[in-house]
Amino acid sequence: MRRNTFNYIKEILKDYSNADAYIKEREEELLHPYRQEDLNSGFRGEGGKKDPIGNAALTIAEDKALGIIKRNKRVVQKELDQADSDTRVIIEELYIRKYPQYTMSGLVNNHKISCGRTKAFKLRDTFFENIADELGLMK
Repeated sequence: MRRNTFNYIKEILKDYSNADAYIKEREEELLHPYRQEDLNSGFRGEGGKKDPIGNAALTIAEDKALGIIKRNKRVVQKELDQADSDTRVIIEELYIRKYPQYTMSGLVNNHKISCGRTKAFKLRDTFFENIADELGLMK
């Protein structure tokens, strides 16, 4: 796996725990966009009907950033659900948790996972490859 793909997936995993907040924030931005007051609003020929609710619904459905956040959250959740307990502990401790307490060696030495260091790295790499495959990042 390429280094930039690995780092991209690491960032997705870091943002995973905040994904719901990002989604809510982005939807709020789309529903209530900032509009500068129009100084010429009192003049004739102001335009046709405005449908802010219909426009907001279309904007939310078409927003790329919101779609990417939702897709990433869905893919990570699916892979975490399918992962075994050791893989889940590795990913949650090293990448999702805001302040990790352990390194990979620490997880092994403190018996937080029931495998050796080499196997733990293989589990992590397999998880990352599955995510990359789901996101279409693997060639």
